Amino acid sequence: MKSFFRSQTFKLVLILLCAALLGCVTASAASGGASPLTRAVDLVFTPLEKLSAAISRNLSDMNASFVSAKYYQNKMGEMQDKIDELRSQLVDYEQTAQKLADYEAVLGLKESNPDYVFAAGTVISRDASDGYFSFVLDCGASDGVQLNDPVVSGPYLVGVVKEVRDASCVAQTFLSPDVNVSAYEVRSREEGFVSGTAKLAADGLCSFSGLGKGTSVAKGGIICTSGIGGIYPRDLIVGTVTEVLDETENTAAYAVMEPGVDLNALITAFVLTDFAGKGE
Repeated sequence: MKSFFRSQTFKLVLILLCAALLGCVTASAASGGASPLTRAVDLVFTPLEKLSAAISRNLSDMNASFVSAKYYQNKMGEMQDKIDELRSQLVDYEQTAQKLADYEAVLGLKESNPDYVFAAGTVISRDASDGYFSFVLDCGASDGVQLNDPVVSGPYLVGVVKEVRDASCVAQTFLSPDVNVSAYEVRSREEGFVSGTAKLAADGLCSFSGLGKGTSVAKGGIICTSGIGGIYPRDLIVGTVTEVLDETENTAAYAVMEPGVDLNALITAFVLTDFAGKGE
């Protein structure tokens, strides 16, 4: 056996096997084949590379989402600011339109009564604790306003001046028990007086009292000032009858009345500083 491994034949076979092995390796390299070690490395690290790439893509997507969310949040904030601005402009427009309507109404009253002299005022404050809707106007003694001057909104009576300052005045509405207005009902011509109570004022109403038991005043009747007493001129509209009731303590009747204007929503009002028959 030892002689065989030392023989020329064995050496020739060994040379041929080495040549064949070298040829295989060369052919594999030439054809781009990977070695077992390379394939093992690829097998381990390729999934890791794919996982890393996926994580990177997800992080990029999340970052883009955060950027988009912030962008849209900023846009929504800008839109809300624009909405607030437009809402403010709308309020200003509506208030201006209402003031214009008020001035047009009082102009019509002035045309029908050339003797009327007005001091225009804007409502600048209200007393929240007053259940009779009193308010402060930005016109006062410097504008010719005096105590007990009537306050109107177009052809409608609002109340009377109860306090005068140099540049402002306090108006008390006829919903207050402290205010009495001589008045009459247009259709029946029955006379009485308008005044208020806490109970009626809570519902924005007042009473037309002093009516007889068999009164002809009915629901829907229009109440106007009679001019008696010289504080209010005649024929200012006070309000409309909503129902007629009997007094509980005597045989007289009275009417519940709704003011002609919303006394708690006034923006402007006019003090009637002079008129024919004032104080008579």
